[in-house]
Amino acid sequence: MAGQEQQEPFHRAPVYRARRILIVGCGQLGSSLSIRLSDSGNIIRIMDNDSEAFDLLPERRIETARIVPVLGDGRSEGDLRRALAGESDIFLACTGSQTINLMAAQIARNIIQIPKVICVLEDLEVAAIFEKLGLESISSRKIVADQLFERAMA
Repeated sequence: MAGQEQQEPFHRAPVYRARRILIVGCGQLGSSLSIRLSDSGNIIRIMDNDSEAFDLLPERRIETARIVPVLGDGRSEGDLRRALAGESDIFLACTGSQTINLMAAQIARNIIQIPKVICVLEDLEVAAIFEKLGLESISSRKIVADQLFERAMA
């Protein structure tokens, strides 16, 4: 048809339901992860037993409740419940302590029954044991080794 512009088809981006995510550990890893997950539209609660750790979070995200800091101990069922762990879709244990991560993840998975629990571990043997028990884990050593291998072989 002469004189009419052809319009480009309208494409909608996929719509995902915002996930409710509880992160234990507000160090460099936990804080940067909370920001990235918040950028994706998720509802984030982040727990640490040191209130100064929350200084790593952007004030605006806290003011707008896009990231909600919760002072508490990830090894305490009561503190996890106070952080609304029972309403969480995903639980991430990423403190600097493998022991704390394991305890918190076990409580989240087996007592509170959060559907998806991921735990940061350093010991690959411990990670293998917990994977057999249904706990997902991430090992920074394995990730670094995999990346080094890939780059060396490229």
